[in-house]
Amino acid sequence: LSRNTTIHSSIQSNIELITADRYLWRFYAEGDGADLFLSTLARVMGLSTQTELTGSRSISPDIKEVLIRVMPKGVSRKDFPIELEGRTICEAGPMTSQRKMGLAMIRAAGVVARGCERNGGLLVHGALVEKNGTGVILAGPGGVGKSTAAGRLPAPWRALSDDMCLIVKGRDGGYWAHAWPTLSRLRLGDLQGAWDVSQAVPVALICMLSQYEKDQLEFLSHNQAVSELVDVSGQTLVYATGGMDDDVVREVNLARFHSAVEVAKVLPVYRLRISLNGRFWEELDELLSANG
Repeated sequence: LSRNTTIHSSIQSNIELITADRYLWRFYAEGDGADLFLSTLARVMGLSTQTELTGSRSISPDIKEVLIRVMPKGVSRKDFPIELEGRTICEAGPMTSQRKMGLAMIRAAGVVARGCERNGGLLVHGALVEKNGTGVILAGPGGVGKSTAAGRLPAPWRALSDDMCLIVKGRDGGYWAHAWPTLSRLRLGDLQGAWDVSQAVPVALICMLSQYEKDQLEFLSHNQAVSELVDVSGQTLVYATGGMDDDVVREVNLARFHSAVEVAKVLPVYRLRISLNGRFWEELDELLSANG
């Protein structure tokens, strides 16, 4: 496609997301149940549904289009996204249950995550919290206490997500993070949650959580930080590479490793040990104050 290409279309609804790397992601859906899918995706991701009334639309390299194509029952479909004529197409089965709708949402969200990862980002297993517009990621495996820790933070701290977030490399070289849906809930058909993925905050530091008898912070070396980042991004791999062949999975893993190396060069990474009743956020407050 040329830099600015016009694609003719009929009236369609869509939702849009602008990520911190300044790409605009435009989601469409077609087929039986498409409107319901799109409106539910908009609610879950905190986005608004729009309607195109013109007979054409203009796209550029900074606009990424994602089409969710709902296939009729009995019609074969691809289990992985297809890139075709400037669009990424995700084929899904009939939306006959919330679980099937949740699986289609995971696939659509995965297109955005992979796109950001190609530009140096990382989808990580971590809660995203912020204080006065500055973001901190509380990362770690399931059961370590991410949700509990995020919920314990007092005002003016605010939890934007409690399980997953998308780290995005800005065009200025800095790192931002978007709240991301808890994909394990979507996989089970739990569509009641909502996350404002349109909001991004600059990331000041990343903390790898563990439980301990007292609150304690430990700065991690670059090699340790890379290892931890690879681990918490690897825990999301199943959502980003479902249905893809082994060569593509290896390619994604390699890209994530390189991204982890670069993230660890820019952002400080700590081991944050938290106790059951301590005030661990005071350790974070001190770090943020020291980093200005």
